[in-house]
Amino acid sequence: MTQRHDRLAGPRASSALLPAAALLAALGTAGALGTASAAPQRAPVATAVPGLAPAIELVQARPITGGVSVALDLAEAAAGPALTVGAPVKLDLGRGQVAYFRLPEGAGDVEALTRNLAQGTDTVMALVDRQGRILGEDDDGGEEGFASRIEIGADQAGPLFLRVGVLEQAGGQFEVLLRQAPPAEPSGAPRTLTEAAGQVPMTIGQAVTIRLRGRAEAWFRLPPGGQDLVVITRNLSAGTDTALALLDANGREITEDDDGGEEQLASRIEVPSGQRRPLYVRARLLGGTGSFDLVVLPDTSPPVPAFPASIREANAAPALAVGQSVPLTLRRGQTAFFRLPDGDIAVVTRNLQRRADTVLALLDADGNVLSEDDDGGGGLASRIEVAGGDPRPLFVRAGLLGDGGGSFDLAVEADNQGPPDFPTSISAAAAARPIEPGAGVAIRLRRGQSAFFRLPPGALVVRTEGLRDGTDTILEILDESGRVLAEDDDGGGGLASRLVVDAARKGEAFVRAGVLGGGPGAFDLVVEPARRR
Repeated sequence: MTQRHDRLAGPRASSALLPAAALLAALGTAGALGTASAAPQRAPVATAVPGLAPAIELVQARPITGGVSVALDLAEAAAGPALTVGAPVKLDLGRGQVAYFRLPEGAGDVEALTRNLAQGTDTVMALVDRQGRILGEDDDGGEEGFASRIEIGADQAGPLFLRVGVLEQAGGQFEVLLRQAPPAEPSGAPRTLTEAAGQVPMTIGQAVTIRLRGRAEAWFRLPPGGQDLVVITRNLSAGTDTALALLDANGREITEDDDGGEEQLASRIEVPSGQRRPLYVRARLLGGTGSFDLVVLPDTSPPVPAFPASIREANAAPALAVGQSVPLTLRRGQTAFFRLPDGDIAVVTRNLQRRADTVLALLDADGNVLSEDDDGGGGLASRIEVAGGDPRPLFVRAGLLGDGGGSFDLAVEADNQGPPDFPTSISAAAAARPIEPGAGVAIRLRRGQSAFFRLPPGALVVRTEGLRDGTDTILEILDESGRVLAEDDDGGGGLASRLVVDAARKGEAFVRAGVLGGGPGAFDLVVEPARRR
């Protein structure tokens, strides 16, 4: 479930922190909906669903054709009747509007949800108290796509209010329903760390079937130390998305995992034997209701990594060969080191598994980082290019982003890129023809390279586009001596660059196109006449 914090709609989202009396002034309301103006704001329309209890009609609400009005602020909701359990209310919100409902007291455990969303509607819901303080919030935890759901316990002191809107201040049509919460599942799983601490630890190899709904959690005490363990979820019911967290006796989170399990949307956490006990695992769902099995198994991974774990070990081992691919499975916190062969090469990761997000670093013999790459291999894979002229020995360090583990292949490929077909210095650019306006020039830079071009006369726009492999470009306008006249990093949108060159300039002007940080990259350079204003 995607969590978005207090982004219901513009001013109303921030004003929810104000007392009720201040809300009226902050929102510019005067007790009645739809205050007069040259272009009055459309009031939200609420209509009863046929065959069920009538829709809510607030004391201060003004009747609207085709339905009845609902409160647009907390003060109005506080003055009106409470939302009726079991009575769906149809809402038709205009852009930027938010509806408020007072919740009934003494109704027991209830849940509020949105449903029957019109196409393109993405609701967001918050539970607030009389001062507008947010007690709970949900975006997509409902029973259908983009619907919302919040649970309200019988022990939560009122008055409480429901604030309902559409994400990013958009309008939309949907229903709001308050209904009795289903009875607690009879699984008997501990719901807190305190409860789990009073239970016997889980048994290795014995699966526990769990059914959770909404924001419910299941806690379990793990077996004592002595061997490496792995905690996994499996046999997930349709649409179930689990998340696991490993915590110490004080409730401090050590690590967590969402989708690292073998099954789709399943989770996996490794527990080293040396981790201080007692330890606890917390299982929850990312939205909705679902069932799954939780099981603790012996971790059968080899106790010693099957790869060099330091530069010293990598230096003592044979260098990787061009064309060689090494399958790697890294546990939490592990990194692998390899000595690289001579020649122009590219080191890449591929065949990523268990939601692995790799990162590669090029190191010298002293361990200094020469370059680093996260997603330059496409998707979450990585890529580093190494020129044949770079002094050896050189090493690559392969790791994973985040706290989890994962599997992938590390491969060394021949980089057959020939000499650049563009100038790589001002002197070379000065001896070449100016760059042609209009047509893009495809550029692929090695680490430390830049492309230089002499600019034609006139007012120009110089920009980069078609960035590939995570490239982040930077542009500079230079004079004949190499002095920087202007520069830009991300002015072209995203990681692209853009500069405007004035027609009134003395002498020749050049553009230098490079990659931020001096790494490798691929992009198109475009020069075009500037439009007259």
